[in-house]
Amino acid sequence: MPGDKKWTFMVYLAGDNNLESFGTKDLIEMKVAGSSDQVSIVAQFDRMSDEVTRRYYLAAEGSLKDNCVAELPEVNTGDPKALSAFISWACINYPADRYALVLWNHGAGWKDDDIYRVTEARGLAGLVGRGQVRSLSSGKPGRALFATTVAKLVNESIRRAIAFDDSAADFLDNHELEQVLQQAAPSFGGQLALLGFDACLMSMLEIDYQVQHLCQVAVGSQENEPGDGWPYGAIIRKLTADPDMTAEMLGRVIVQEYDLSYRVNQPNVPVTQSAIGLSRLEPVAGAVGQLGDTLLAHMSDRATMGIVFNALRFAQSFSDRDYIDLGHFCQLLAADDAGGAIGAAAQSVVDLLVEDGSPVIAEAHHGSEVEDASGLSIYLPTRVVSPLYRDLEFAQKHGWDDFLGSFVSPRG
Repeated sequence: MPGDKKWTFMVYLAGDNNLESFGTKDLIEMKVAGSSDQVSIVAQFDRMSDEVTRRYYLAAEGSLKDNCVAELPEVNTGDPKALSAFISWACINYPADRYALVLWNHGAGWKDDDIYRVTEARGLAGLVGRGQVRSLSSGKPGRALFATTVAKLVNESIRRAIAFDDSAADFLDNHELEQVLQQAAPSFGGQLALLGFDACLMSMLEIDYQVQHLCQVAVGSQENEPGDGWPYGAIIRKLTADPDMTAEMLGRVIVQEYDLSYRVNQPNVPVTQSAIGLSRLEPVAGAVGQLGDTLLAHMSDRATMGIVFNALRFAQSFSDRDYIDLGHFCQLLAADDAGGAIGAAAQSVVDLLVEDGSPVIAEAHHGSEVEDASGLSIYLPTRVVSPLYRDLEFAQKHGWDDFLGSFVSPRG
C-alpha cells in the first residue's frame, strides 16, 4: 500500500567504533536539510561513548536532541535482528511509496571473516584489545576496517563485511544483509528502492548480485571512503526538492553530490562512487562467468597466463588489492588478446558495461590513484582464494570461483 509520503530515507549508523564523531556530524547534516511533507528522514545511531541507541526523525526545527524520538538500550548493530527492527520501526511509523536504506559504517566488500574471532584465535586477544584494535584503524579517519595492520598481525587473509560493532565484537555480513532485506520485502512493497553503502569498498559485482532481486538500485564506493562519507545535506535537499524522483534518479544524485563534495572540499583525496541498476546486472554476471570459463579452458597455456598477469599488472585496483575494476581489467584482456577467445569474452563484458542498458547508471571518480575506475569491482586474488567465496550466489551460479581456484592454487 502507498504510504503517506513519497520517500522514507533510512540511515543505519553503526557508530560503536572509531567513526562515532563522523556519525554526529552526519546527523547534523541530515537535520539541517530536514524532512519535508513528502520525505521522511529517519536514522538510528549506536555510539561508542554511551550505552544508549537513539532513533531520530530529522527535522530542521528544534535541536538534534529534540529530533530524538526513541531511546533504546545498547544495540549490537552487527546483529541482523537490530537492522530488521530499525527497518520495521521506520516503515510502520513513516510509511512511504519508496524507501532508501543507507548502511553507515566500516565496510570491506564481500569479505565476511570475523576479525574479532581471528584475533582471538591467533592468541592476540590479550595483546590487541578492542581499544588498541580500534586505534590501529583510527590514525587517518577512513571507512576501511583494519585494512593492512591487523592483516599483518594475524598473518592470514581476513573476510570483512559491514556494520561493525566494537562493543559487541560483531558485524553484519553480506548473507545476513540479504536475509534482512528478504524479511523486509513486504514492508517495501516487494523491493527496496535504493540500498546505499556509506562505507568502503562496497561497489562490487558479488555484493550487488547477492541482493539484485531485493533492491532496485545500489550505491557505493569501489575505493575507501574518507571519514566524512556522504554529503547528506546536499543529497537530502535534492530529494526534498524533487520527491517524485525515481530510485535511479536518486542514485545519480548521490553519485553527483558525493563527487562534487570532494572535488570542492578535499580535491587531493581519491574517491569513487557509483550507482548500479540491479535489474540490469544478470547479463554482465553471465558474461563474466563466460569469461571465467574461457580463461579456465586455456589455463594450461603459458600465453594465457601471460595475458592474465599482464592485465592484472596494469588493471585498476583498490585498497584491498584483491579487488580490481571489472571494466578496466576486461578492457586490458581484450586489447592483449585481440582476435582471440579470451579477448572476445572480455570484450563482451566491456560492451555490456558501456552500452545502453549498462547496470552502471552513474559513476564518478577523481584522483590519479583511481583514474581507471569504471564503477564495479570484482574479486581477483593472486595468492589465496577465501574458502567462503564459493558460498556467494554469484560464484555458485556463474563459476568465477572455478577460474580463481585454478588460477591461484598453483601459487597459493
